[in-house]
Amino acid sequence: MGAEDQHRLMQLPWHVPLEEWPEQGVIPLTIRRGESRHPVIFVELQGIRYAIKETTPHMAESEVKNLREIENRGIPVLSAVGSITIAMPPLLLDEHGPGGRPQYTSGDRGYTVTKLTPRVIPHSLLFRLPFAKRTKQRLLGAVAVLLVELHEHGVYWGDPSLANVLIRIDGRHIMAIMADAETAELFTEPVSEGLREQDIASFGESLIWQAEDLRQARDLPEEETVVNDKDFRYFVRRYNWLRREHLQLTTSPSFSTLYQVNRFIENLNQWGYSLLGTTGHLLQEVVAVSPGWYSHRIHELLGIHVPRIYARRFYNMILGHQAIMSKNEGRDVTIEEAAQHWYTNYHLPTILLLRKHLTSKQDPMQAYFSIMDHKWKLSRKAGYEIPLDEAAVDWAMHDAEKEKFGAVDPASIATWWRERKPPAEVLEPPLIESETLKPLLSETEQPLVYLSHGQLDEELTDILEKQIHDEQELE
Repeated sequence: MGAEDQHRLMQLPWHVPLEEWPEQGVIPLTIRRGESRHPVIFVELQGIRYAIKETTPHMAESEVKNLREIENRGIPVLSAVGSITIAMPPLLLDEHGPGGRPQYTSGDRGYTVTKLTPRVIPHSLLFRLPFAKRTKQRLLGAVAVLLVELHEHGVYWGDPSLANVLIRIDGRHIMAIMADAETAELFTEPVSEGLREQDIASFGESLIWQAEDLRQARDLPEEETVVNDKDFRYFVRRYNWLRREHLQLTTSPSFSTLYQVNRFIENLNQWGYSLLGTTGHLLQEVVAVSPGWYSHRIHELLGIHVPRIYARRFYNMILGHQAIMSKNEGRDVTIEEAAQHWYTNYHLPTILLLRKHLTSKQDPMQAYFSIMDHKWKLSRKAGYEIPLDEAAVDWAMHDAEKEKFGAVDPASIATWWRERKPPAEVLEPPLIESETLKPLLSETEQPLVYLSHGQLDEELTDILEKQIHDEQELE
């Protein structure tokens, strides 16, 4: 690995297994994630965030080699830092082995070190979403895109499953990122038909046991099926359709200037929303107000600047929240109390969630109202209040485009650009600028919009956990 990464990582207690690191003073990052068959820990060292997986030396070296080569081929994958081998005493297998002599095996430990991928949706959250037909199709379609890209660029996965991908949503673009390359095999040409069929069949088999994880994650009855044969058949159809589309693509375009590349990537990755939302039917006192009254009143209450065209709608949400709080608490809650409670428990976390999901071409206030409306509909259907982060992710997933390649193979662009950025970053649409969201927060919280992805994840986790705690106390 690089000298800088090596210098940072040397301070960790490699002499003990990962499970014992917290006892050695290592403070793991509090990041929600799915289950792993290997011990995994997330740490931050001098501003750099790492994912460290404990395995065997051979598997660690092999996976790092695979990850780097797959990344070089322009496919979204975990960005490898390097592997680490820790020499340990041999382990006794059999005290009376062949010839009556003790039989030993290597006790060495291996570690795969990767950069922590920003802005992906944790499986612990993803699997809690309502897996309706549309949601499943978008998720399966993203995995189909990844699998076609792997196969067309000579990578046999060997262990494809929902558990081995990371999902990221940028605006209306959903991307699957390869998260495990232990079993991958690489070829110089597209993989054979036989290996394609094996990967597809393996993914189908994984859906069977994954269905039980999904059911348990959503606390559904045993007789209820989350994914089934119809979903797998959809995946196969999507894979075949994408494969045909891929075969029709032209060869990688020739670029002579950086400007041409930037323009091409920008045109390739920009999508927009046309979203509508409502705040419900609320009763309020009818008063004569000037056009700017709502914006002025919101600024008085919260110290934020909501655009005039959205201010009345925003204020009505606060009024509705005031009515609900008054009913739940059995007293007359003031508009000032309701506004502050709305800001802390709903507005602030929503703005920070938008920072993670919106692209530069999207209107944050339109998306804001749409998320609130989506949350209300999900909660009404479920019969209880759906957590805000689940509603936001489900909203983004619900409106995501079905995956397709278009006129150019994305991997060809990522391959050209790989010395500058990992493929997943190359294929990331330009995100919404912090300056756009800054006026929507009070002066105290405005610095939050400038946080790095890692810092934002930690801050959001704290805010959302506090929100859940406050709601439970109210109940």
